[in-house]
Amino acid sequence: MTKQITLPEDVNALLQTLNDGGYEAYIVGGCVRDSILGRIPQDWDITTSALPEQTKALFSHTFDTGIQHGTITIVLNKTNYEITTYRIDGDYADGRHPDEVSFTSNLEEDLLRRDFTMNAIAYHPAEGFRDPFGGQEDISRSLIRGVGEPAKRFQEDALRMLRCVRFAAQLGFQVDDATYTALQENAALIEKISVERIHEELDKLWKSPFPEKLSLLLSSGLLPHIDGLLDKRLTALGETLVPQLKAAPVSAPLRWTLVLQSFTEAEAKTFCKKLKFDNATAKQIQTYLRHLSQPIPQTPYEVRKLAGILGVELTENLFILQEILQDKAAVQTAREILAKVLADGDCLNLKMLEMDGKALMDAGIPAGKAVGETLGLLLEDVLHEPEHNKREYLLEKALKLQQK
Repeated sequence: MTKQITLPEDVNALLQTLNDGGYEAYIVGGCVRDSILGRIPQDWDITTSALPEQTKALFSHTFDTGIQHGTITIVLNKTNYEITTYRIDGDYADGRHPDEVSFTSNLEEDLLRRDFTMNAIAYHPAEGFRDPFGGQEDISRSLIRGVGEPAKRFQEDALRMLRCVRFAAQLGFQVDDATYTALQENAALIEKISVERIHEELDKLWKSPFPEKLSLLLSSGLLPHIDGLLDKRLTALGETLVPQLKAAPVSAPLRWTLVLQSFTEAEAKTFCKKLKFDNATAKQIQTYLRHLSQPIPQTPYEVRKLAGILGVELTENLFILQEILQDKAAVQTAREILAKVLADGDCLNLKMLEMDGKALMDAGIPAGKAVGETLGLLLEDVLHEPEHNKREYLLEKALKLQQK
């Protein structure tokens, strides 16, 4: 495969500065892979023969990102670029980070420590590609293959196993047989990885454009070592989850709700806590699961009540999930009702009620519990009959309620 990569002006400038200083320098890793695939790289990583202190001496604005591992961040035109010295990694006692690194002047030795051949390609605009492990050919074959001995790569960093499945789902690639076998044989090592990193990879996996690669995860042996209940429930769902994920917007709360659809609200709360979800996402997932077990609203009152509890955005999202998992016709009815309710400006909650606690107290209703109860009854009336949301009516109704 031969393909020229057009580099941003700043990246060319960084390479040129390193070259002018007497050092080798290449873009490397995901930015090369994505450029070959015609994707827009999210960042541009550079590898160089220059030692960290030599790199720092060439640039005016730097800070130490991981200098013990050879990485310096250069700030150029308000953008951060990571520049890392060619290195050889030592042992990985924690299954994630090398205990020590040694620097090398040999690019190939640096590329050998990387995870997959598609990520072990270096490029320089004047020299072209440096691709000792056949990464370009693997990309052309849509194949994920471990660099060197796949088992060793997974034993060095166990997160690479989950990344392998995630890359397959993001790119639509197959996994090389030997690489997948090595993954299955080392699946238990995923227990060494922090739940935050596992959550991040699973999040990317669910939001990927090729969820049919779910089968790779289900047969990988990784799930029992991540969460036993998730393994059991996803295995039971099997391939039925694939079209559901495809039908959902690329939203973490919505896609995670589909993944956890057979969890109770309490089970989901425990799971989200274990994998350290942010509170907002965890709360949304639990809310969706709670309402998925309830009937789809089919009357204006039911729709107003639901939208008042959840808010309009979450109600619309719930309808998306119910359309995927339940009754499309019933959801269409609910959507039409919601559209009319919103167009008519119907009252949905206490904030929209033409009455407040101060006005009730001014009218003689005792402060405290009585005010709250009265407002609740007035809102219930207006949810049934939107035309009752008038200050005069509500005040009169409140006073009658007090007389009972």
